[in-house]
Amino acid sequence: MTTHFRRNDSTRIDVFEELGHTALAALRNFCRRLGAPHLLDEVLLPTLQDGDAQLYAAVRDRPWPPWGLGARHVSALCEVHAVSDESYAISPVYVTDEDLTNVGLMSAVYKEVLESLATQKRAEVNYLVADWSTLADHVLSNNGFRKYDDVFLTEQSRYFTYRVPAAELLAKLGLRDIATTDLLAHDIPEDILERNALFHSTILAGSRAELFNAALAAELIGLVRGGHAGKPGGVPGGTGRFGYPAEQPDWFYVTLEKFLGDSRQKFMDYVLSNEKAFTPGTVIEHAHEAPVVNERMRRAKTLNDLGEFDKVLKDHIRQALAPALARMKYPSFPVGEIELQVAVSSDGDYFRMHRDGGEDSTREITFVYFFYREPRRFYGGELRIFDNVEVDGKSVPTDRSQLLSPRQDVAVFFASRNEHEVLAVRVPSQEFGDGRFTVTGWVHRSK
Repeated sequence: MTTHFRRNDSTRIDVFEELGHTALAALRNFCRRLGAPHLLDEVLLPTLQDGDAQLYAAVRDRPWPPWGLGARHVSALCEVHAVSDESYAISPVYVTDEDLTNVGLMSAVYKEVLESLATQKRAEVNYLVADWSTLADHVLSNNGFRKYDDVFLTEQSRYFTYRVPAAELLAKLGLRDIATTDLLAHDIPEDILERNALFHSTILAGSRAELFNAALAAELIGLVRGGHAGKPGGVPGGTGRFGYPAEQPDWFYVTLEKFLGDSRQKFMDYVLSNEKAFTPGTVIEHAHEAPVVNERMRRAKTLNDLGEFDKVLKDHIRQALAPALARMKYPSFPVGEIELQVAVSSDGDYFRMHRDGGEDSTREITFVYFFYREPRRFYGGELRIFDNVEVDGKSVPTDRSQLLSPRQDVAVFFASRNEHEVLAVRVPSQEFGDGRFTVTGWVHRSK
């Protein structure tokens, strides 16, 4: 601790929005000592050039002369940038090996970042955490972060957004009432020292895989400006919503468990026995009546012949429809045709944002039934449904959405006019029977 104190005693925190040649040289030297020379040119500089970004650096000057090339020594670095209005991504506090236990240094840099953000009342901090995370989930949750259903996909893993108001995090970490100079001097209460040590070591360790090898699945990854990361397989970005959660005044969807019950396994056997009858899934494009295969919009295989289960499912739907409509406060209507189709989503499959019904369609309610072979051998394939409101007699989508993970023998009802999407599915075995199976149905209004 004495060594850290002596180094920290001559340390200050500098903030950069643009870099002169001496600062650039110091940062390049730091990234090289960090073992990640690419960090400066491939991450930090492009982010700064995009604007709404800052670098917070712990800096020491050489004793004499304290100017000129090589005079500045960077010992810690943290980058922060806006991902949307009043919403920010903060990198780990990067330190070299000699400062990995220099908790006061890391805390001082992070305190400066949080205090700057907390001047905005609604400013929030974001991290992307892998869905398999244990430690990062525990540490972030214990420091006030909440897990949201903004899903981000990379080729290696899928991630959920964790966020917390900046002022709340400042208080949770115990940094609000401790001066930066006291942090650098390690004049820190023991409980706050331990809390910050666990927080910073977890963030740093969880991000190392992404920092040093983009082909590895990191527990935490950086959040890009715009609030969305790329989704594999051509799935569009832009479905991540930021800001404080809206109240949930009404149900705009209904889920029913144990929908087929004892009949589910027989139905599963029937579907698997008809593998060769599945054909590429189609969509009906704007201004076209005939369905077409468009893999930029949808990738899946479908089966239209449900055999004896066509009647079984339709009977179940009719029985459940009235209670579902009442719960959604959806006006009743004369029920006409019910369409049904089995779909299987295999590795990399998805369905981009779309609606099943509109002004000129008789489709009123969309039905989705999840089933799959056990044990489950796929992941992903969540169904995201967006709520709608009536504006001047027209149905307009809102930012309020629900993300539903596929669950065995569960059915979902929602209005066909509501926008929805199926996120990318991963099936490591590539086997047909290990895919994500659904029955999709549409309840029509009689003409």
